[in-house]
Amino acid sequence: MNNRGAIPARASCLGNSRAPDGTDQACPAVDAAALLRQHPVFGALAGGQVEKLASLATLRSTPRGTVIFAKDDRGTALFAVRAGVVKITAPSADGREVMISLVYPGDLFGEIALLDGGLRTADAVAMTDCELMAIDRRDFLAFVHSEPKVAFKLIELLCTRIRWANEHFEEVVFLNLPARLARTLLRLADRKDVPAKDSKVAVTQRELGQMVGMARESTNKQLRAWVRQNWIRLERGGIVVLAPDALAMIAGIDGARDTG
Repeated sequence: MNNRGAIPARASCLGNSRAPDGTDQACPAVDAAALLRQHPVFGALAGGQVEKLASLATLRSTPRGTVIFAKDDRGTALFAVRAGVVKITAPSADGREVMISLVYPGDLFGEIALLDGGLRTADAVAMTDCELMAIDRRDFLAFVHSEPKVAFKLIELLCTRIRWANEHFEEVVFLNLPARLARTLLRLADRKDVPAKDSKVAVTQRELGQMVGMARESTNKQLRAWVRQNWIRLERGGIVVLAPDALAMIAGIDGARDTG
C-alpha cells in the first residue's frame, strides 16, 4: 500500500475536525477534494464529481492507539488517511496479532467490507495521531451507482490488493528470513513522500517481525548485523535505511531462497 501522491501538508480543517461535543465535523470540500484528486480511484473523475464526493466526507481526529475499527465490525465507512499512519492487523484468539500493512497519507482502507456489506476482515489502529477522512457507506455506494468509472477503479484497487497478498504469500514460502526482512524494509521505505536513501521507517522491531513472521529476537539479531555493516541505523521509533542497494541484493529472490 504505497503512497500514491503527495498530499498538501496542511489544510484549514485540520485540528478542527470534531465539534465541541466530539461528533464528526464536515470536512471543507476544498480539503477533501484535494485529497481525492491525488488518488488513482478518484483522480480521473470530472471536477464536479470530485467536489460532489468531497461534500459527503467528514474528517476525524484520531489519537495514537485508537482502534478505528475491529475485525468482525460492520463496514459502515470508507477511510482515507489525511495525516499520520494507520496499521492494519489480524488478531488471533490467543491475543497475538499479525501486521498486514501500514497505510500512509493519500491511501484508502476499509474498502472490502464497505463494498460487499460483510464484516471487517482486520483491525485498523492509529499508529500515530491521525487525521482521517471518512465517507459513509450508503453515501459512497449511491455515488458509485451514479459514476460507474469509480466501480472499475475500485476493481483495479482490489486486484492490486490481491496481487500484493499473493506476493506476500510467495515471500513467506520461498524466501529466507533475511530476504523477507530486507524486502519489507525496502517496501516500507519506498514511498514518494520520503527519499530512497536515509529514509526512516516508523515501525518498531516487534511490528516489523509481525509483518515478516519473525520473532522479535530474530528480527533484532538480523537488524543488529545490518547496523554493523552500516546498512541501517536503529533510532527511537524507527529504522533508517542507509544502504537500500545492499538490502536489495539481500532481498533478491534468486539469491535469497532457502537452500535447505
